[in-house]
Amino acid sequence: MSYWSDLERHGWDELWQNHPAVRARVNLLVTGDPAKWPIEFLPQVVADRLPLRRAVSIGCGVGHLERSLVEIGLVERVTGVDASLVALERARSAAAEAGLSDRISYVAADARAFLGGARGLDAVFFHSSLHHFDRLPAFLGLVRSALSARGLLYFDEYVGPARAEWTWRHLLRWNHRYWRLPRAVRRTRVIRRPINRDDPTEAVESSGILPAVARYFRVIARRDYGGNLLAPIYPSLRRPDQPGGPPPSLFDAAVGALLAQEERLLAREAGASYHAVVVAEPR
Repeated sequence: MSYWSDLERHGWDELWQNHPAVRARVNLLVTGDPAKWPIEFLPQVVADRLPLRRAVSIGCGVGHLERSLVEIGLVERVTGVDASLVALERARSAAAEAGLSDRISYVAADARAFLGGARGLDAVFFHSSLHHFDRLPAFLGLVRSALSARGLLYFDEYVGPARAEWTWRHLLRWNHRYWRLPRAVRRTRVIRRPINRDDPTEAVESSGILPAVARYFRVIARRDYGGNLLAPIYPSLRRPDQPGGPPPSLFDAAVGALLAQEERLLAREAGASYHAVVVAEPR
């Protein structure tokens, strides 16, 4: 079974966003409302273009984004594209259970081949999938060609250092903060470079995403939401639901401390956020 067909093997790096305090902060930074998810940012910036008639979600996985797009009323129809037949089977089942099969379709295809044959799309969406692509200028060129003149590119992505760009300075920053946390919440001895050895596409050229986007698109809106500390440190924390885990109050306090440190870090280093939501249109 391939890595992307084994649905239990991936997604570990997104755990940090599932903590209620982190999720509320991400939502607040993107939408201005801790209860509204990032995708609900779209009506704030392109209300006159909604609902989008023909949309595509690249690297759709099990289909969470497509269902949200339809349920919130952001799109009329959306096609999810993924190379994993296992993920698409689950996505189709979930869409059927939600009664949305008439508005959501799924295609098993290589993203480059699919985009190369697409034209006149009203939107192309990426949710934690764009950072898995290499040759980004050429790839974003395909996205540009697939969109109509008033089409939209939307992504909620990791845009930080690529897998080969981590240095000892990153490790010092993370471990300095990690070792200041209570012993009860520290699961591992040290924080290591966040490289997924099982997936060679993880963050393969992630630091090139924003420059490649600027080449073909005009950014309408960008909202940074960090992850510079939380994303690499969170997987090494011992959570309350794990054996020997700390009390929830202690764990939440540790997460809160990291959130506060990250806010100060991003205030000092404007534009250096590892994660961002971007809405853009073709140049």
